[in-house]
This record gives sequence, structure tokens and C-alpha cells, in this order.
Amino acid sequence: MTTPDALSQQLRELTADQLSVSAAQLVRDASLKDDLGLDSLAAIEWGMAIEDAFGLSMPEDAMEHVTTYGSVEDLVQRLAAGTTVSKA
Repeated sequence: MTTPDALSQQLRELTADQLSVSAAQLVRDASLKDDLGLDSLAAIEWGMAIEDAFGLSMPEDAMEHVTTYGSVEDLVQRLAAGTTVSKA
């Protein structure tokens, strides 16, 4: 079982690679759109990469309800823990 800290580190590495940003940019309050340059196509690709990397199944509209890197990290942590994700 992956610990929350290990999952966070894996997500950070995956995100830095997928979004072509430095890991230092991946702070909890970093705006996905404004700070990390995430557009709708990149969000879909990133979401699929997260699902593949962690063996998760995200609700279809899950990425529409997150706006910061921290909110994505929280979402992935909840999904990995088996917690139901409710719409924001």
C-alpha cells in the first residue's frame, strides 16, 4: 500500500513531467490554469496519466472541480484511500 507521502511524491513527479513544470512550482495553492498553464486538453491527458499511474478511476468531471495543485492532490489521496468523491 502506498503511503500518503509516497503518493504525494509520485504525483509531484508525474505532474512535473506531464505539465513540463518544475517540482518547485507544485505548491498547494498553485493555480492549475494561471500558474501551471493547464488547458482543457492537458487536463484530460494529465487525468488519464494519473489514473494509469495510480490505478484509479476518476469521475468523468473530476478535473472540472479542482483549481489548484493542492485540490488535485487531495482528490487523488481520497480516490487512493477509496473515499467517494463528491462534486464541489
